Amino acid sequence: MVTLRRRTTVVTGEPEPKLEEKRPCDDLTILSDDSDDSDDSSSDSAVKQLRGRWELASVLNFLNVFGPLVSDKLKLTAEEIEMGLIKSDTNNAQLHIALLKGIPPVNKSLDDANAWITVLCKKLAPWWPWIAEGEIPVTASKGEEISEYQELDPTTRLKFLKALCELRVQQDDARSYIQENTKEGDCDSHFRKRKLGGDGKKTSYWFDGNDIQGYRLYREVNEISKSAKARKNACSDKSGFCWEIEATNLDEFQRVARELLSSKASSLAATGEMIETEAIPIVEKYHKKKERAMKKKIKQERVVSVNFSRLIRATRACRNRIPASYTYDEYDKMIDDAVEEAEESDRDDEEGKEQESASLGSNNSSEGNKMKSTEDEAPEISNEDLKENEKIKEEAEPKEEFTAKNRLRQRLTRNSALC
Repeated sequence: MVTLRRRTTVVTGEPEPKLEEKRPCDDLTILSDDSDDSDDSSSDSAVKQLRGRWELASVLNFLNVFGPLVSDKLKLTAEEIEMGLIKSDTNNAQLHIALLKGIPPVNKSLDDANAWITVLCKKLAPWWPWIAEGEIPVTASKGEEISEYQELDPTTRLKFLKALCELRVQQDDARSYIQENTKEGDCDSHFRKRKLGGDGKKTSYWFDGNDIQGYRLYREVNEISKSAKARKNACSDKSGFCWEIEATNLDEFQRVARELLSSKASSLAATGEMIETEAIPIVEKYHKKKERAMKKKIKQERVVSVNFSRLIRATRACRNRIPASYTYDEYDKMIDDAVEEAEESDRDDEEGKEQESASLGSNNSSEGNKMKSTEDEAPEISNEDLKENEKIKEEAEPKEEFTAKNRLRQRLTRNSALC
């Protein structure tokens, strides 16, 4: 938020000094509000609070093991799950809906807006004493549970999600999924996690994750220590242990490995060596894959932006094909038009020849006189011969036109066949 406040002037007995020309914003002072910074700090504190809960590690491990059973299409990273619990966004809704669809009977209104919250409360209410501690925070009460769930803190939403995962793993398909995988001899590596190491007394280190969620290093402390109190980690007084996330990216993994390798305790140094030899290569491979995907995405976005920014230029005109029509009227009309065009061209040629003959008439006058003398000397032609010549000319003219029409028709049929 940015607020504008007008300056106040103090009245004194001294004469006011001459003021310079004012600009439009001279009388206004800008007071900046740190609401964005406060939102970021609150989200960071909420993330730290969630990462100090063992329930988050349990939920991530459940999704890592039973992800194909829950949903093949749902691919959320650990950071997206954390922000979903903090902001209660669409990712959080999709995760809960996917888990609820695996618990029969399936409600038809799950895909409606915020209807999954009501279904969640109804499903967990009878099972809450067996899958969680204390009383259920929210119960179904005529739609009021939706607003109550939205007002919950992220850790309470995490408890709801953890209880839902506990209820989902008790279904028949989850049990058969476990039995099928144990027959293949994958129980130790897939369903049962082994710790990387620790000091052998209080502290243990666990490594878990996959290429979809990402990889994380967890630190478990069996007793509440002073250092844990100083960092204000979420601890359970009943169980007497603390849980926190030590590393979420490659730099943090390398930092933890260096710290443990420099430790004087041989057990912690061995744990640092295990992190360096077993965990860090997997994390490096994951981060390289992630960087390649990001570069590919940026490259595609640049190509799209360049294509949109280019000016639209006029392309070369292509030959327009005449649509073929097979009606007799249009076909005859095309032939008649073609014949008229041919006749007009013939007339133009005749007119040109007449003009040329008129210009050459003066030169051929002498030749004409000679021809007249020869005609006088030639024998006279009878009227019958003239009539026969005229009939022959009349009979020949329509034949020429008919042959011209046939030629034009053949040309047009060839052109239409080519089109």
